[in-house]
Amino acid sequence: MPCEEDGWQPADETVQLGGDIMNGQFYLQVLVFLVIVLLTACDADGSAGAATSLEPTATVTPDPVTQGHQVFVRICAQCHGENAEGYANELNAPALDASEHAFHHPDQQIHDWIVNGKLGVGRQMPPLGDQLTDGEVHAVIDYLHTLWTEEQLTAQQDITSRWPATPEPTWTPQP
Repeated sequence: MPCEEDGWQPADETVQLGGDIMNGQFYLQVLVFLVIVLLTACDADGSAGAATSLEPTATVTPDPVTQGHQVFVRICAQCHGENAEGYANELNAPALDASEHAFHHPDQQIHDWIVNGKLGVGRQMPPLGDQLTDGEVHAVIDYLHTLWTEEQLTAQQDITSRWPATPEPTWTPQP
């Protein structure tokens, strides 16, 4: 062998690379390591497990009407009724569905009432602006639109389009 002149002789006919390969032990260790890695990356059913959790996942945001319904049920239904039919408790909150006149009010006014509350005859709606995001308020309004007839919604959208963005005060309290 060519290395015998330098005084080095292999123990047998296997080629040694840095002393780490001895009769295939290195290959066996690599194979065992790869099998362990592959097994821990799969769930019990063989599907990809933890390894895929590092991939970014898309956040599913419900459409505004679905989100509005969810918020309505969570916050508004206790007074306005599960289906916005109104008069769900002693506060006698009015119906917001097609049976009454909620559609007579522009979106801006409904938004203001949800955020800041509203005084009524013998009743008061509490302000909810500290409990809801602006997006949730808009989603509730989108949901209310689905409760009205096509004619009611068309009329309401006409009122909304004509409502001033910032109405001028028409009444000033006297001292």
